[in-house]
Amino acid sequence: MKQASLFEGQRMTLEDSIELTVQSLSAYGHDYRHWAIAFSGGKDSTATVTLVTHLIESGRVAAPESLTVLYADTRQELPPLHIGAMTMLDSLEKRGIKTRVVLPKIEDRYFVYMFGRGVPPPNNNTLRWCTPQIKVEPMVNALKALRDEHGEKFLMLTGVRV
Repeated sequence: MKQASLFEGQRMTLEDSIELTVQSLSAYGHDYRHWAIAFSGGKDSTATVTLVTHLIESGRVAAPESLTVLYADTRQELPPLHIGAMTMLDSLEKRGIKTRVVLPKIEDRYFVYMFGRGVPPPNNNTLRWCTPQIKVEPMVNALKALRDEHGEKFLMLTGVRV
């Protein structure tokens, strides 16, 4: 017999989750002419990119004037996963969706920081310097650049597991 989790009764079905996404994008999407999706190549962001583009292409959600997928390339991904992410970007480009590869500044990259500055490797307990530095900050800078190019705010979408 399967042990129920504390949140078992609160879990949404896939259909309910998709419907909530449609409602959210319909409610907030029309306030923004430009949308951006943060894409890391992981499960959550891949699901977000796939679902949002499907909802737009199927007509369930009104298309924004522009949609840009921003891929956070940390240069730390396993080669098969990196190839998968690049294949996804290529597929999106062929379907008319803009993509950009977002990189940290050279002086903030993982190995430059560790070997060049002697900073110890990150760990899950106390030292987590790498995520903000090689993922979050470059993504924020890319979004600011998009905003400057278009002269207005973007709706930023991210995939988060609940």
